[in-house]
Amino acid sequence: MIRQLLWIILLTPYLLQAYTLKGHIVQEQVWRAGETFLSFLHQNKMPLKLYYKLDPEDEKLLMDIRMATTYYIVRDENGQVLQVLLPLSEELQLHISRDLSGKYQFEVIPIIYKTIRKHLVMAFAGIPSKDITKRCGNFDVAIEVEQLFKKVIDFRKIRKGDHLVVLYDEKMRLGKPFGDPIIEAAMIEVRGKPYYRFLALDGRYYDQNGKNAKKSSFIVPCHYNHISSVFTNKRWHPILHRYRAHHGIDYATPVGTPIKAAYNGKVIFAGKKGGYGNVVIIRHPGGYKTFYAHLSRFKTHVGKQVKTGELIALSGNTGMSTGPHLHFGLSRNGRWINPALQITFQGGLRGEKRRAFLQSVKIYLQKIKNLLQSQNKREKDQVSLETIEDRNISDSSDKGGV
Repeated sequence: MIRQLLWIILLTPYLLQAYTLKGHIVQEQVWRAGETFLSFLHQNKMPLKLYYKLDPEDEKLLMDIRMATTYYIVRDENGQVLQVLLPLSEELQLHISRDLSGKYQFEVIPIIYKTIRKHLVMAFAGIPSKDITKRCGNFDVAIEVEQLFKKVIDFRKIRKGDHLVVLYDEKMRLGKPFGDPIIEAAMIEVRGKPYYRFLALDGRYYDQNGKNAKKSSFIVPCHYNHISSVFTNKRWHPILHRYRAHHGIDYATPVGTPIKAAYNGKVIFAGKKGGYGNVVIIRHPGGYKTFYAHLSRFKTHVGKQVKTGELIALSGNTGMSTGPHLHFGLSRNGRWINPALQITFQGGLRGEKRRAFLQSVKIYLQKIKNLLQSQNKREKDQVSLETIEDRNISDSSDKGGV
């Protein structure tokens, strides 16, 4: 019965703040700033042993819960928790359920969502971010557009009538946009000049000629022997038979290896952080934060402004670690992203990769052209309609209406 109720919740297109479902109450809540999994269990009168029995990897994953994350709690008529669905990333969620004997089970399961291919074609009328959000209903699209073009465009110079075209994929969960939209191609016009960005197979963005736009980027923060773990939002562990996530890159390197700031920024944390051991966190422009874990010694302090490549710590094996390494994480606006995609190399694509990319660009350019032509026709038709209406009003006035 409880399992059946879970799938009813997952497949319901729209959820209200709280409503009754077959005698149970479904609550939509938000993860608060400073909230921990332990405090969450205590507040909801669930056994604290769910926390103390966590394995090291699950504990790390729960530390990554994003502030303001929307989650759902199902309660019985007495207010006791029957189920919890709490997103841990864009791919995985925590599922806590109570069985018929009253015991709680803990598992990490995939998030069920659907992906919709969308396009946005518009003429700017005022503030770009407000115009984009109003047109597509998703503020995250505005954020992604700004991130794509901020190195080459001064958004303050965009004028009324300049155009934007965006081809993107949007995830929908429970009837609402979920996670970051994935932009496949985009064109923004500034005073008649078009600027383009296209997503390549390597996960990075380039202009129509296959060149990257970044004049600077994040750097690899240390010398390493090999990468022992890559970034992933969801993978099935063939031995443990369960889903795992790893929000960072693990660089295997001896204890004492110099760790450098991956980009200019301000140190906002230097101390112990649960299973991550000794940690340094740096805040960077653009909503980015870098996360350096399992350190042996600190070489910086909170409040210090650091430059790209500046020494901040020495690598180690502190916290829950199976061997000496640096765990390097990167977030943007509170969401973990793959650091490898933000480490770019000057010059752009080459060889066969560039040829394949340019072929896909031709297809996208034609789509953008067609969408712009349709938009321009609609704008002209609207102007013509307004002109006719104005003329009719004038005619009525000339005839002296009642």
